[in-house]
Amino acid sequence: MLDLKEVLPENNPIKYVHRIDNVLFSHAGVAKNFVDLYVPKTKHDDVDTVLDYINNFGKMEMWYDGSPIWLRPQYTDVKMYKSHQFLQVVGHTPMETITKKNNVISCDVFSTDRDGKPIGTEEFLLLDTITWDYSMVNYGNC
Repeated sequence: MLDLKEVLPENNPIKYVHRIDNVLFSHAGVAKNFVDLYVPKTKHDDVDTVLDYINNFGKMEMWYDGSPIWLRPQYTDVKMYKSHQFLQVVGHTPMETITKKNNVISCDVFSTDRDGKPIGTEEFLLLDTITWDYSMVNYGNC
């Protein structure tokens, strides 16, 4: 946690999408069609501007099924925003294991069934945001 604190900017406000290097971190992922729908086309190439737009949206934009809080790229062939430039790390959809599909790493492996039984491996993702190399660590070994 101390390493994470050092990486994120000081006084870091809550955001829908965080960027570290060429990795986007969000609850569910940033889809190209969401950006197309809500961000002016003239701004699409400036990633930081796109993220500023998204991070200032309200409930009307974010209630959309394809928003960064509702998207489920694990089960569709949705085109992700700047998929050749950015890796995206998402949660939202319970997974049995940390999984990489195209440019999306899904890491919600801490969800449980209704009876409290774990759905996933309960591992943490360790990701190098420069090389995109990653591994999993069992939380008991942290």
